[in-house]
Amino acid sequence: MPILRITRRHIDQEMYDAINARVDIDHRHPVGLIMHGALETGGTIEVAQVWESDHYAQRYVEDVLTPALQEVGAPLDADVTVFELHHLVTP
Repeated sequence: MPILRITRRHIDQEMYDAINARVDIDHRHPVGLIMHGALETGGTIEVAQVWESDHYAQRYVEDVLTPALQEVGAPLDADVTVFELHHLVTP
């Protein structure tokens, strides 16, 4: 079942850009990722992602994201909210 995953890691735009430079999600699309978006609210980056399943999201966090976070010295802890999607349209 597809999920919506919202992550608030308490990082700023500069740290987000450093992480993104390592994971290169714009060009190296993870298996199972349907959508990725990021926004800044109150000086903190929030990321919204839609995944085919929680399994794919967890695999990406473990195999790709966590090593990138460690490389740039970003916090590993985050506030993560996951919703199972009942209906998803991708035109």
